[in-house]
Amino acid sequence: MSRQRLIQLRDETEAAGVQMVFDRARFDRLRDAKAPKAISAFNLFQTPQIIADRMAGLLAPSLLADSVVLEPSAGLGRLYTALRKVHAGPVVLAEQSEDCCGELYEITQNDHETTLKQGDFLDMTCEADAVLMNPPFKMGRDVKHIKHALAMLKPGGLLVSLCYNGVKQNKHLKPIADTWEILPPTSFKSEGTRAEIALLTIRK
Repeated sequence: MSRQRLIQLRDETEAAGVQMVFDRARFDRLRDAKAPKAISAFNLFQTPQIIADRMAGLLAPSLLADSVVLEPSAGLGRLYTALRKVHAGPVVLAEQSEDCCGELYEITQNDHETTLKQGDFLDMTCEADAVLMNPPFKMGRDVKHIKHALAMLKPGGLLVSLCYNGVKQNKHLKPIADTWEILPPTSFKSEGTRAEIALLTIRK
């Protein structure tokens, strides 16, 4: 078997393992009779609020009053909620899921500094002074999303993101990161998973 095929099989196995971890968290929540209403979204994996607040705090010192902050894959708005505690200026939210966009509209409809865009983030363009994100992890999509966000970031801007701490992420993202912190296994306990997640920052 060729080396290239072995690498491909390794990546496929790792991706399948990542998906099983996230799917198990969803199944656990479905068993809970008190679970919130179901939201249909591809690879939705919410940021625990305490981590969202910390990520926004890392971004805050770099922000001016008129800084445009981009949040791709905004989900149900946990990072947005954290960001609004430290920044009152322009925010661009990108989200593909119709259900998630409905939820985001409810919490942003009176915020005239926020623009909500529905669609595939990888097909979007934007000029941002800063990026705050928790991208989808399945099949290494976090690598693609983070690199696409970097292309939209102005020189000198800061990107703060989560990613899966996997082989592909360590190969493609860690070398360009200014900081790379592996979060404790219990960090995402509230979301029903012990997946190994990294918190990274990149200054363009």
